[in-house]
Amino acid sequence: MGVTYKLKEEVVGFIINQRQANPLASCRQLAESASQKFGLKLSKSSVHDVLKEAGIMTPRGRKPKNKFEIPQEKKRQIQASLSQVKLLPETIIPEVSVLPDSAKGVSQEMEAGGQDLNVHKEPPSSGPGSTEEEKAPTITEERQIKPESFEISAEYDGAGRVFLRAALWDLGIFSEENVKGTDWEYCLTYCKGIKVVLENNKEVFIDLPLPIERCIMEAVDGLINNIRPLVVHRVSDEMLFKSCMDAQAGLKITKILIVDYKDNVIAYFDEIVECKRVFMLKDIVFVESYKKNVSERAKDIFFTQHNVNDDVMDNILKLKGFDKVNSEINIINILTTNSYENITMLNEAAEKLNAMYLHDDQNRLVKVEILKD
Repeated sequence: MGVTYKLKEEVVGFIINQRQANPLASCRQLAESASQKFGLKLSKSSVHDVLKEAGIMTPRGRKPKNKFEIPQEKKRQIQASLSQVKLLPETIIPEVSVLPDSAKGVSQEMEAGGQDLNVHKEPPSSGPGSTEEEKAPTITEERQIKPESFEISAEYDGAGRVFLRAALWDLGIFSEENVKGTDWEYCLTYCKGIKVVLENNKEVFIDLPLPIERCIMEAVDGLINNIRPLVVHRVSDEMLFKSCMDAQAGLKITKILIVDYKDNVIAYFDEIVECKRVFMLKDIVFVESYKKNVSERAKDIFFTQHNVNDDVMDNILKLKGFDKVNSEINIINILTTNSYENITMLNEAAEKLNAMYLHDDQNRLVKVEILKD
């Protein structure tokens, strides 16, 4: 129910400012903060109404009323090729012209002078049927990340533990404490992707085979709230996708559905604010791992091509390094020596982590660089 009008402007402003400062804050957390500050008894539905009126959505998704049951044969079935399970017409890889060469290798560009993650797409070449509308960019104005904007931490031991943290980030989990009370069977449910339903009843399927919580996070942060660009791997209809992301008339998004490999709907959103959305089309590395032990999971994801025993893994986790961060990116620099015997393995692991397009608990893109001390 709408109760926004009952709240004073200072309360409404506080809620909006808190949400913008911390995009991951839930309605419940915001309600508790506002209640404590202003001596109110504020409900999370009141906060939701405030954010909705301000054009900011917060839902993390609705799960089915009955707990999602995972069949015993899931681990075998989930290995099936996506091409064998058709929810929509066969997905296509977007044209390479959408992501120019200058947009590839984000970490390399950061070193070279710092292009932002929000990359302009190249306008389509002129030809029959091309219009000015078709040339309108789908990416928001580029914001330069200047080298001086980075904060560089002091050198510390254990920079290599980034691979443990990344194994959790891939699940949409940010610490081992979070996973202790979590149903692993739920966390290890891999989604097929995101089904977007438009007001004209047409559909677009976004191919994102990720663990359920991370897939929900990508949908909320990248597609619903658009607090960062939605990174898209493949879509079923490229032109329709671009049109709805550009909020063209008649193509409002009405529903967003997260589906599994059997096309079961395992989370959905149906309160979508109409707006232009920022996105990037790029190749993403997806890795499926069903390991529940965090260290074993990190081995399985990042060092699977090597025979990494516990001693080698422990040595990697203890490596020194330093962080270079700003509000948008977290670059973990791991220091090695010229004689370090596992340098090739480390470089391969860092390359895979960077291609997974992970974000940390501050919603910053995570990159790893291996440096020789």
